[in-house]
Amino acid sequence: MWKKNSFVLLVAVCALAQAPKASIAGRILDSTGAPVKRAVVTVEGEGETSRREKAMTGDDGSFAIRDLPKGRYWISAEKSGYLRGSHRGRTAGGFGDPVILGDDTAKSGVDITLPRQGVISGRVLDEAGEPAERVMVQAIPLRRSGTGSGISGVASTNDLGEFRIAKLSPGSYRLLASRGADRGELLVDRQPGKPATAEGPTYFPGSVDAASGSLIKVNPGEERTGAEVRLQRSTVVRVAGRVSGEVLGGRGGFIGGGGNDGGIGPDGAFEFRNVRPGEYVLTVTSMDRGGPKTLGKQTVAVGQQDVTGVSVNAAAAPKIDGRVRADGEPPFAFGKLEVSLQGSGGGRDFGPPGNAKTDDNGVFSFAAVSRERQTLNVKTPAGVIVKSVYAAGQPLPGLNIDFSVITGPLEIVLSNKPAVITGTIEGMNPDSPRVTVWAVPDGEPFTVERWSTKKVRVSPDSPAFTLDSLRPGSYRVAAYEDAESDVFNDASVWEQLKSQVVTVKVGEGESGKVKLKVIAAKELEGS
Repeated sequence: MWKKNSFVLLVAVCALAQAPKASIAGRILDSTGAPVKRAVVTVEGEGETSRREKAMTGDDGSFAIRDLPKGRYWISAEKSGYLRGSHRGRTAGGFGDPVILGDDTAKSGVDITLPRQGVISGRVLDEAGEPAERVMVQAIPLRRSGTGSGISGVASTNDLGEFRIAKLSPGSYRLLASRGADRGELLVDRQPGKPATAEGPTYFPGSVDAASGSLIKVNPGEERTGAEVRLQRSTVVRVAGRVSGEVLGGRGGFIGGGGNDGGIGPDGAFEFRNVRPGEYVLTVTSMDRGGPKTLGKQTVAVGQQDVTGVSVNAAAAPKIDGRVRADGEPPFAFGKLEVSLQGSGGGRDFGPPGNAKTDDNGVFSFAAVSRERQTLNVKTPAGVIVKSVYAAGQPLPGLNIDFSVITGPLEIVLSNKPAVITGTIEGMNPDSPRVTVWAVPDGEPFTVERWSTKKVRVSPDSPAFTLDSLRPGSYRVAAYEDAESDVFNDASVWEQLKSQVVTVKVGEGESGKVKLKVIAAKELEGS
């Protein structure tokens, strides 16, 4: 009996000794340094420490979360009327830097600043000057934040035509007002001898063209009131034509472009009504054979007159066979692999990527592939890279493959000698923001994130970095702070900052070393 009780006591003591004791404490402040009470603080573990805890700040803005196991944690805070903030985050809504806890770490001083939100409010009027109800109003930032989409805020008008868009970061915005899909079919005005017109998406204060619209600048914590949008009418026309080749009538396929979708008749005929002027890519899509597949495309320019006689050539989605092999003699073993295709721009990117598995001989097959540009991905073991790709025996420049042109068998060559680039970032200290190191192969623009682009985040606690699993070649490497994401889509920005971009060439199995200086966010955004 004594032994049994001792064993139970021993287990309880061991469990108590192993209980997590780490903690995180700090304060939530506004931009003036004043405490923010009743803000919600979230602490979320990373990886194996997938624990999520919440706390509310007191009157002095303080918070404490205890009994945490060791690991890496991301800390954020939110409150109505403020933008979301994170520990050492530079942009609103960003992730900032993690806090690393040991078994008994009591991490204090984890302060987070919550900026006041920006607001744009106003009203929308129809062409007669009357309040327009149930109109969707979007605030489109001139430069997107690095955290997501190109629309920062959306609101719907009430019965007085009024709207209010909150949670806006500082910056310049375009307002776009448009009738929602729940409004039903467009009310088209058709008068003899005149082009048909319909109420269309309108930019503040009253333009159907984005470039002619006016910007609204929102300063930190500012509410801009009195923005009035007057909905405008624009010409709408008819676009009609025929699909030749692979004709899929009824429910088997459809054709679409610019938000317009329609069926294809048994004879290949199609028609779109109420199309606004602009350039459209008509895409013929099949809905059978294991999911949506693109069969053909055609660009059409639409002006002030009906467009008829459009011809779109379509062909069956091709079957693509291939083989994966190892480079070198004797070849190394790599086992069965997963090969996938993902749409990479310009088309109707929906549906899951196509996947195939290699057999014991490295052979794979896709039953049907969309006739569009797609990115080839191979899940390789650690230390193995895709060295090269061939189609019908001809080398391809990369993994971005246009299957409207290429239908031959693929050969994927693997190498177990990847290149590596290591380096350090100069001038970083414990108070520096986290930065990103970006390696882009020569010949590819910084403005496009392709399969060969490699990125790694670097913490100020350890300013060294490693870019591994690289293909042999020449790379341009840069380190930069978080900035408005549209900056990275502007080639002129990188042209002005090219003196701070380092070029390094690495061969198969080689390692290159670089020293980088951080490109500050103000340099990127001010370029």
